Amino acid sequence: MDQQRSSLCVSMHNVEFAKDYHYFITVQLNADGEKKRTDVSAQVAAPVFAASTFIIPLSNFKLDINDYLHFEAYVVTDREQGRGPDLDNQGQARLLGECILKLGDFTGALTDISGTGVRQHLKFVRRNDKQVTVGRFIVNLKLVGEQIIPINDEKPLESDEIFQPLPASDPFMSFVWRLRVDIRACIDMPLHRDSQSGLPRGFVKLGWSQYDNQPPSEHHMHLTKIRDQNRHPIWNQQFLIPNPQTITALDGYLYLCLMDDIGQREIESVYFPISQMRPFQPMNFELQFKYAEYEARPRLYMSITLEMADKQKFLDELIDIIVKMIHYDPLPYASRTNLIMTLNQTKIKEVPYSVIDLKGAPTLAQALSNAQSDVFISSIMKIPPHKADKVYNAVAVFTLPKSQLESGIAFYLATRDDTIKSMHSMPNGIVGYSEIIDDWLRKLYYSKEKKQAFFPITWSDESKQRPLFMNSRCQVELTCMEAADNTAISRVSSSKKSNRLIPRTPEMKALAENVSGADRSKWDILSKELSQKQEIIHRLMKEVDDKTESLKITGTEIVDLRRQVKLLQSENSILRKRLAHEESLEIQSIITKEIAVMSMEELRQKIIKVAQAYRNERVRNEEFEKALKTAQKDIASARQLEVELESLQRVHQENAKKMLVMQQEIQKVGVYKEAVKKQETVISKLEKLMETSLKDAQKARQAQLEVEQLKSENLNLQKQLKGIVYGEDIGELERYKQECQRLEKIVANMKEELRNKRPVSNSGADWEQEKMELEVKLHKANARIEALQDEMTYNAKNYAKEIAQLKLIIAEKQALLDSLTMGGQ
Repeated sequence: MDQQRSSLCVSMHNVEFAKDYHYFITVQLNADGEKKRTDVSAQVAAPVFAASTFIIPLSNFKLDINDYLHFEAYVVTDREQGRGPDLDNQGQARLLGECILKLGDFTGALTDISGTGVRQHLKFVRRNDKQVTVGRFIVNLKLVGEQIIPINDEKPLESDEIFQPLPASDPFMSFVWRLRVDIRACIDMPLHRDSQSGLPRGFVKLGWSQYDNQPPSEHHMHLTKIRDQNRHPIWNQQFLIPNPQTITALDGYLYLCLMDDIGQREIESVYFPISQMRPFQPMNFELQFKYAEYEARPRLYMSITLEMADKQKFLDELIDIIVKMIHYDPLPYASRTNLIMTLNQTKIKEVPYSVIDLKGAPTLAQALSNAQSDVFISSIMKIPPHKADKVYNAVAVFTLPKSQLESGIAFYLATRDDTIKSMHSMPNGIVGYSEIIDDWLRKLYYSKEKKQAFFPITWSDESKQRPLFMNSRCQVELTCMEAADNTAISRVSSSKKSNRLIPRTPEMKALAENVSGADRSKWDILSKELSQKQEIIHRLMKEVDDKTESLKITGTEIVDLRRQVKLLQSENSILRKRLAHEESLEIQSIITKEIAVMSMEELRQKIIKVAQAYRNERVRNEEFEKALKTAQKDIASARQLEVELESLQRVHQENAKKMLVMQQEIQKVGVYKEAVKKQETVISKLEKLMETSLKDAQKARQAQLEVEQLKSENLNLQKQLKGIVYGEDIGELERYKQECQRLEKIVANMKEELRNKRPVSNSGADWEQEKMELEVKLHKANARIEALQDEMTYNAKNYAKEIAQLKLIIAEKQALLDSLTMGGQ
């Protein structure tokens, strides 16, 4: 325990310089301390270092007031662009600036056990050039226990996490084509009535099947993890399904089944035809199943990519674009991301998932062809990313043919955006993007040494999640190589070559000649059974390897727990020593030299003085407390009065608004009165006009009646006159009539002849026609009088109603005005 020492944790981030160069930083405690340095950054003005946190041991568990940290910034020249951290020792380093931070000012904050440390903004200064600032950075300091666990020690993933390792290709099996299937998430899984909670335990089975509606055997089935009691599970698992050794053509079906582990209930299964898929055209889709429960159908989010080399291009081979790490400085306020790679300069604003509805009209083959795109979506990664690929020790791997290195490749970073409507909880919005990196990928691929390059991510201005990332700098570290450069694949290829070179013994030749006889069919059957048994043995060996891997993981977990126990024990010992030291200091501080020299009488007098001073201070404190209580009461009453004043002001404002409205209404009353007076005068005039028109109409009717009576009397008198003059000699009367008609005709002919000979004036003739015209005018005048009379009566009724309504309104307003005036008095 005596050898345990405290350590100082130093973390640097947000480093900025003026120009784009390669940089590294060193840190040293005092002049005789060990100097520690970061890695060499990429050629940028704002470098992001992979190793930016250091644990500096202290000689004593308590910081000395004279301790200081010496930071130095170096610029590296004569260094090729794009080299990764494995080439840190190449190039020439030159001191750019330095900074000294004295730790004596932060001793209290650093030694505080419950504190979070110290954060300081510092600058690099060039001493020999008039204190010119050449860079700036942020440093975090914290006093921790002795570092037992290494910094780069990466803990294994927990069993319940959604971040899963990527699959590795089987080194004992070659492939002509293979399917890369990502089972991402599912929503609205149906409930299970047999379980106590009702929630399902969902998982997915998938594999290759030669025929439709015929599932593969259990030995060839791939299973996801079981998500216990979750209707919306997230699996985030990737599978590699190669072609069977006996079938090299692009044939068969991809079998997928959504399962519930409770009772091994099969919810629904789907068969995807592989012949309809195009190589390296990913299909990212939302699969809507037919099964429905309470109008909620399960939706499975997945991706399928067919990987195969073009046989017509002899020089075309498969390559791997390996994303070694995604560096953040500092870490953003987000937890899950997707890295998306696009081809053919495809631009996206959201994570694209096509919808395939199994109830829809189009066939599944047509839906798959419509869902093909140029967007490769990685598995869900945490921040910072976990190295899921154990072969390349990388976070993501994308496989492409070499011919597509010139197809406009770019990377996008996706995160969860709640402003975008989506039913799942995975990343759905694009927050950052990179430029086209075809040239860099070709350089990395054709370089002799396996290098890494760093590409910055630009944050999108259109993303609503940009505030969470805008203070962070992000760089993608990647490389590019052939798939055969993998050590496992090269080892397998060498083993295959060695198997091909095994010579055939005479016994093997004799056995082959014997087999080529009549019993060849039996031997074929036996060989097939043997191959099947070997495959089963291989699967069992694979399961054993998985079990051993899980045992290794549990062993590492046990070791980690032991390390944590040791770390806690060391921290406890340090705290015990610190507590003992502080107690000893307290005891020593109580008994001073002055007290030790005093006599008993002096001590008694000093104690009495201290007691009197204490009593006086206590009285003063009581008075202060009383004054404070009265002040608090006054403040409370003032706040209550303030609240009442605000309420009264609100009531006063409301009454003022009502009064203003009433005054406006009162101002309108005079207008209403003038309108009523005008309407009353108009109505009186109309009434008088109606009376005169009625009198005229009555006089006209009486005159018409008198005319009719005169006409009838005239006719009667004519008849009587004819009877008196002519008597009953009707024959002679008829003769006289005929004679009169003849004479009238002669007169008419003579008038006609006279008219033709000279003009004749018609001023005094045809009084009958004038009479008829007057009668027509009289009839029209009578009709017009009747119409005016009807209209006047109708208007009189309407005006009377309006007058009554206006009088009622005036009475109400007058009453309201009287009440307001009475209230004001």
